[in-house]
Amino acid sequence: MDPYQQRKHDLDDNIKNCLILQKKYEDELLLEDDPGQIAKLEAKLAKIKENIANYQTELNDLVGGKIEEDSLTRAMTAITFRELEMVTQGILCMPLPTDTNFIVLPPQQKILKNELTGAVQTRLMTGAIQARMVGHFVENMVNLIPDFPERLKAGFEQEYQRLRERGIVGDALFFALQEFSCNRSSDYDLQAAGIAVLYYLFEKCEVFER
Repeated sequence: MDPYQQRKHDLDDNIKNCLILQKKYEDELLLEDDPGQIAKLEAKLAKIKENIANYQTELNDLVGGKIEEDSLTRAMTAITFRELEMVTQGILCMPLPTDTNFIVLPPQQKILKNELTGAVQTRLMTGAIQARMVGHFVENMVNLIPDFPERLKAGFEQEYQRLRERGIVGDALFFALQEFSCNRSSDYDLQAAGIAVLYYLFEKCEVFER
């Protein structure tokens, strides 16, 4: 059983067990006439209901996240230069950085250094599907815009610094950059293209701590 299925199974079981306990306490409450015991049962019921709500929220987020990942993976396999061009157009207006020295770290080492969790690693692996296409796209764009790679990098660097100055780090920083990469589009094709570009830059150590 993969981690997603295991966690979903655990949450389903937790909710089921909590509902059984809730029914038990509610039945006991109907028969109880001692004020002290009634108060204890009501406290237990409140806690059980809180647990159910928390488990249900996590389950909804888990299922919703899986649906989103599946949709992005499907979209990733279908993106073309058109989508890549669309998501990079708005980034090229950023000023070029003066510091162009980079120390390349292996992606896994970089993930650890930036305190990124499994959720980001999964998203990065989705982007890796089309990393080679992004490389070809960048090479082709150099024929039209000689400083295209530098301008693309500059756009992400500027947004990265802006987010860091606001105190955003770790997973939140990555997902904020992901939204930036596709201009906050809700279109899965453009989101996939943005993630592919972000992975391309992440792998080359153009974004995040190096």
